[in-house]
Amino acid sequence: MLVIPAVDVMQAKCVRLVKGDPTKMKVYFDNPVEAASRWADQGAKLVHLVDLDAAIGIGQNIETIGKIVKGVPVKTQVGGGIRTLEKAGKLFRLGAYRVIFGTACILNSTLLEEAVHRFGSDRVAAAVDTTGKGKVAFHGWRTRSEVDYLDLARSVELMKVGAIIFTSVSVDGTLKGPPIERIRRVVSAVRTPVVASGGIGNLEDLVNVARTGVEGAIVGTALYEEKFTLKQAMEAVKNVD
Repeated sequence: MLVIPAVDVMQAKCVRLVKGDPTKMKVYFDNPVEAASRWADQGAKLVHLVDLDAAIGIGQNIETIGKIVKGVPVKTQVGGGIRTLEKAGKLFRLGAYRVIFGTACILNSTLLEEAVHRFGSDRVAAAVDTTGKGKVAFHGWRTRSEVDYLDLARSVELMKVGAIIFTSVSVDGTLKGPPIERIRRVVSAVRTPVVASGGIGNLEDLVNVARTGVEGAIVGTALYEEKFTLKQAMEAVKNVD
């Protein structure tokens, strides 16, 4: 399983939020390029970038994202407020490996299909962000839908996305542990590779996620709070079946 460090950008800084709440923001790096470079130096094969301002709809950090993408020698996947083919194309031109559509999966599925057709399956991922009740959240997690997370996962699979980024909003940034059974259900429901995100607080959490059969796990707060190192994380999941 791939361990994927997260670099969340807000107001051009590297931050972490709790459950996506901008009022519960902690700044870890004034320069997000430094954060991404740290993870690349420590062996990350892929870095997960999110433009939080764009996701919420209060601004853009495209210039900062561009500096990160160009400034680190590893692949990057970018999410947050990508709701047009033009923006996706711009991120690819900057050097992003993969873009993640979230809100479009709910409100504009045609856009997702067009993105896959234009850029290829491997370059397009779909975000399935779930609340504690198993319903999908979008618009930077501020809007709750009545769509079941498994239904959305099956739906985006039909559009041939290359990966599903499954995030548990209710535990994201809390270090309280991921919903293992829910992750397992997503993995069982689709053949598309699944990347899990949210709640990982220790190495045991990470191993438990690896055992669900996901392709990768996104880790944020636990790395920034030094609950474990990236090297320890990669070693812990190295031989997990």
